[in-house]
Amino acid sequence: MEVSFNNWGEAIAFLSERTDMALEGVMALSAQQMVDQQVIAALLASHSHLRDAADTWRQMASATLPITLVRSLQNDQPESVREAYSERMAYWEDIFRKAIPENE
Repeated sequence: MEVSFNNWGEAIAFLSERTDMALEGVMALSAQQMVDQQVIAALLASHSHLRDAADTWRQMASATLPITLVRSLQNDQPESVREAYSERMAYWEDIFRKAIPENE
């Protein structure tokens, strides 16, 4: 991709836009990683008891969300970061739901 600019303002605007896009992507990955780390910790804490792991994860997520994320997610995080976090939460909820028999 070849890029040319007519002045420094155009160059700065171009770089700023690219930097913002990259930062937003990193923030979205960070939100997903936080959810994954909670699930892994819940699984390790509960060993082979999948229902216990699911319950532990839900407790961890509900306990840490208000402290670490709500303010930043509601105020200054890009929509894509909020979506990445919500999608990862839904992903793991679906995994647990499918893995645990309903009659258990």
